[in-house]
Amino acid sequence: MSYFVYINNRIINNIFKSIIVSIYILCSSYSFADNHTKNIKNIYKLLQEKKFEQSIEGLKILSSENNIKAQLLYSKILFAGDITPQDFENSYFWALSALLGGLKDANNIIEKLNNYLSEQQIENINKKLISFFEKKAFNKDKRALIQMAKFYENYSDPPDIINSYKWYNIAVAIGIKTAKNKRDEMLNELDEKDLLEAQTLSIKLFKKINN
Repeated sequence: MSYFVYINNRIINNIFKSIIVSIYILCSSYSFADNHTKNIKNIYKLLQEKKFEQSIEGLKILSSENNIKAQLLYSKILFAGDITPQDFENSYFWALSALLGGLKDANNIIEKLNNYLSEQQIENINKKLISFFEKKAFNKDKRALIQMAKFYENYSDPPDIINSYKWYNIAVAIGIKTAKNKRDEMLNELDEKDLLEAQTLSIKLFKKINN
């Protein structure tokens, strides 16, 4: 724990610089017509002006909208604790969301946080994350469908193949064709009884999401 308590100014400055660079990259990765661009560019400007409270609030809003790049940046800030107090639980929450959304760099933060969070804390975070994804899915957030499927595949102990198949199945039906291979992988791991349950659940949820 001493590393985080006694982290020197040079490391803090390097972390802050990396945050600024990360935001610059985020800004350049969007179309200028995209509302997210304006929001992220505004955050970049606020950070340069050292208006940290406003920039944190902006990242919080984008993260709650399931913007995975904002989630990763917010997680890094919460982990570093140089412009806002360290918050390992929320850092883990947003890092895992970003990882499940496809940002592999988030795994570096998760690996470090595993040394500071108890199994019970991680379990509680995972429950909150599932609830977050479910709400997003019912609001027709396509990314959340894949995040849920990946969660049940990779972060349930043991892997929950029924629920993983269920969400991949819905994702394909809703138009995410890149999920088809993963759905079929899950399909081959289910026996007849579990497959019937998974497909029945898929049909019910698909109807709810499309209402």
